[in-house]
Amino acid sequence: MARNRRNLAVMTALFVLLAAGAATLPSMDWLCGLAVLAGLAGVVLLRGSGWRSSALLLAAVATAVGLLDLFAGVVSPEAHGTGLVTTYTPSDWTCIDPDLGYRPKSDSKVVNKATYGSQTVFDVTYTITAKGTRAMPPAPPGADTYLFVGDSFMFGHGLADDETIPAQFAKAADFNVRAVNASAPGYAPNQFVRLLESGQLGWLRGQPIKAVVTWIIPPHLARVGGDEPWLGTAPRYALENGAPRFTGSFDDYRWAHPLAGLKHFAESQFAFIAALGMRRRQERQATLFTALMVRLQQLAREKFDAPLIVLYSWPDEQSLPGSADNAVAQPMLVSTLSGLRERGLTLIPVDSLTASLPVAKVTIPHDGHPSALADGLVAAELKKRLIGP
Repeated sequence: MARNRRNLAVMTALFVLLAAGAATLPSMDWLCGLAVLAGLAGVVLLRGSGWRSSALLLAAVATAVGLLDLFAGVVSPEAHGTGLVTTYTPSDWTCIDPDLGYRPKSDSKVVNKATYGSQTVFDVTYTITAKGTRAMPPAPPGADTYLFVGDSFMFGHGLADDETIPAQFAKAADFNVRAVNASAPGYAPNQFVRLLESGQLGWLRGQPIKAVVTWIIPPHLARVGGDEPWLGTAPRYALENGAPRFTGSFDDYRWAHPLAGLKHFAESQFAFIAALGMRRRQERQATLFTALMVRLQQLAREKFDAPLIVLYSWPDEQSLPGSADNAVAQPMLVSTLSGLRERGLTLIPVDSLTASLPVAKVTIPHDGHPSALADGLVAAELKKRLIGP
């Protein structure tokens, strides 16, 4: 009896140590290392073969999990922005939004600075209007309006207010059109759709909106499934009879469905678990993504009687093998884009506009987002297609 009490006390202390490690250590790899040490400590401190075997099993499992995750991390491609240090002043420049999860704070300015070593990559100010949109050039009363929705590419991450696509589009049109930039970094088609469904852009009703313009990139596939850490409060959609239906936030769903929440947590912490069943998960994401884009086109017509124009940085039918972002299998990306064409979406390839220029000129160094030059080329193409030469 005394031995059992001693063993229980030791095990309790080890589990408290592991709980503290889970709350404070920087990654699951560190936690696995701590679990190995805890297991070995149990082998030494515990009494009885059964207790010691359990502790040894803990150490063995932690070692296996840690090695698998380390291997998965090594073979995974390095993320964009590695080594880049980005700061926002003020740091809390976004706020909670019940429909979109989060949005830029209205009537505010934020300074976004990025450095790479001792080099300043960019140091820009974002001006957010009272409507929560990014500041654009003024337009004449009654001017034709063009609505831009998107993520950081359309928002203009790393660019000044007058360097974004919507601002340069207005400039290309001699400031005779009104551009509205209702975008935010990290958004995806589920947020584009929810923005129009929720009525947050109702203040645009009655204005002569000529087009809704968005920009899609391969990471949107994972985002519509809520796979990124910042998307817990973002709107979640599920397919019903092929149509996307809003179900609340991803966090709401995961709390109501604990197994789904546990699966998401495991995939977010361990790269090798995320790799299991990845192809099937990507197929589901692609199906949902396509349905959301079709819904966005429908909403543009219903709300504003305007066409949807889709810019894409995405491998298409003309892409050479190995030329695309390999985070998702290229054939799947190509087929997803083909599916959008088949459903009548108007698509404009951004890569064809920038292919003749060095990558260093059309992307922000060390960051990967489009440069002011790239946005200018896209704006010029939009002006030609939507307004004329």
